Amino acid sequence: MESPPSPAQISDLLRTHRPVPDAVFDELLSPSPRVRSSSYWSSVEVAQTASRWLTAAGAMRLLDVGSGVGKFCSIASLSSSHRVWGVELRTNLVKESRTLAQRLGAEVVILEGSLDTIDASQFDSFYFFNPFAEHLAEEHERYDAHFPASVDGYLHDVKTVERWLRAAPLGTAMVTYNGLGGRIPLSWMVEKSMVLGGDQLRLWIKRGSDDSKDALIEVNEHLIPSASLAAMVKVRDPRLKGNSLICRLVGLGER
Repeated sequence: MESPPSPAQISDLLRTHRPVPDAVFDELLSPSPRVRSSSYWSSVEVAQTASRWLTAAGAMRLLDVGSGVGKFCSIASLSSSHRVWGVELRTNLVKESRTLAQRLGAEVVILEGSLDTIDASQFDSFYFFNPFAEHLAEEHERYDAHFPASVDGYLHDVKTVERWLRAAPLGTAMVTYNGLGGRIPLSWMVEKSMVLGGDQLRLWIKRGSDDSKDALIEVNEHLIPSASLAAMVKVRDPRLKGNSLICRLVGLGER
């Protein structure tokens, strides 16, 4: 039987933009995050595609919000040859991500803490893999018991990120996968979009002013103005089916 590739070989594949099966990459993780990888961490293909888009958009200082085990951070760093930052609350995942980056020789900095510890002005690009859904998830859907459900926590985080996006300079880039989970100001435009792994991957660039208080909400393949959400919820619009975040977003801009 052929032996699995070493971390150095995997690193070389990623640096040269070649595919790496997730089952192969995930062998670098410890057992618990490995078995949950397909649900909680971006796939190699998604990370490589997002990194390619962001690099083409001129991104130099990228922050992954809710970076988990650092899978996206390491892949994006190796793919782009740039340092990549992540922010993560869980101490055990911070340690896991730092170990992963070290094994791969990736330039990754993982910041431990909440969004309140982040100076968003230090970054010219962001990656979001629906990082706030866990605030509202059922217990069996959360990664572990150390992250209790919290509507207040959800509202705090999505409003924090909306402030980041409104304050960002023109040309700032962002990739969302399976939705940001919050409001995206109308000053941001979708430049690229595709479905990978059954979920929507979008590249956004800030192109306009922030005069409008309205914003867009990602609902699967749809981009819906937040001003329209209340009416859609009221009539149970089928486009909202299965999206547990929508009711939380109604009227968020006025809170």
